[in-house]
Amino acid sequence: MATKKQLLWFGASTAIIVALVLLADINKFIEAVSRADKSYLVAALVIGMLPFFVWTNTWYSFLNKMGAEVSYLQTFKLFMAGNFMNSVTPLGQFGGEPLMAYVIRKNTDLSYEEGFSAVLSSDIINSIPIFTFILSGSAFLLLFGSINDVIAQAVYIAIVVVALGGSLAYTLWFKAGTIENAILQALRKVTDVLGVGKNHVKTVDSKLDNVQEAFNRIGEDPRHLIRTATVAHAYFVFQVFTLYLILASMGIESDFTPLYFILPMASLSNFSPTPGGSGAYEATLATILTVMPLSLFPEVTFATALAVGILFRLCTYWPGLIIGYFSLLGIGGVE
Repeated sequence: MATKKQLLWFGASTAIIVALVLLADINKFIEAVSRADKSYLVAALVIGMLPFFVWTNTWYSFLNKMGAEVSYLQTFKLFMAGNFMNSVTPLGQFGGEPLMAYVIRKNTDLSYEEGFSAVLSSDIINSIPIFTFILSGSAFLLLFGSINDVIAQAVYIAIVVVALGGSLAYTLWFKAGTIENAILQALRKVTDVLGVGKNHVKTVDSKLDNVQEAFNRIGEDPRHLIRTATVAHAYFVFQVFTLYLILASMGIESDFTPLYFILPMASLSNFSPTPGGSGAYEATLATILTVMPLSLFPEVTFATALAVGILFRLCTYWPGLIIGYFSLLGIGGVE
């Protein structure tokens, strides 16, 4: 279950959101939310839930690749519980993988190392659509619109993350052992200097051998990786529809194409050190909506844009926390 420290991080994230609302002018914010078309919001909530099933499919694919005999429904419960654990860690998009791997070990016949490899591989696959759309979206704006300094900086960040993340994924799946050996060499140097801890290094060596073997199994079938990554792109399409409906509920007209660029840009804030990127995500999405080329979103104030950002998270993020909490209770939680 969530610790006091984790709950404090949620409190800090909530405080960020409250501060943003006050900064945007709370009266204008309330006015923006109150005039939203509720029928559009209900539709946005329904579609906003669909990505959880796509992410579950990624987990289902990798867990079965590891040899776990779990149904899609069991995987859904495990994913939602693991997603909850990841969301209460103060490391944004990543950071909860060790806890998620522990949940898998408790509820399947996989080892901790196999569960960790499956979870980390799923995270990598589920992150690919962010960069697919941010790069294709920037190309669209370059050809048919304009790119300002803020957008250009986001593109540069995306290129750097793609380069680093792509290198990490390639090394883990197709050059398994490279990172593990580097870790062992570093540990051996530390123990040699300190003169203690050599037995611990042997234990770590054994664990890393299991991790290396698990990543080898994943990387031996590139077609499986391509198929899984292709299906994963569906979740971003659902999120685009969700954002489109929320904008429509606020009376903001938009084409679909720019949204394929806006959302992945905002998703970069998921790497901020708050639970699930809370606070940072809403602020980033609101900022992007107000700094995009004026021809795309004219007359959108920051208060309205922030209302859009918060409503988007209410439809796509917070329901997962509620489902994940009860899923964690249902499978026994984490001791």
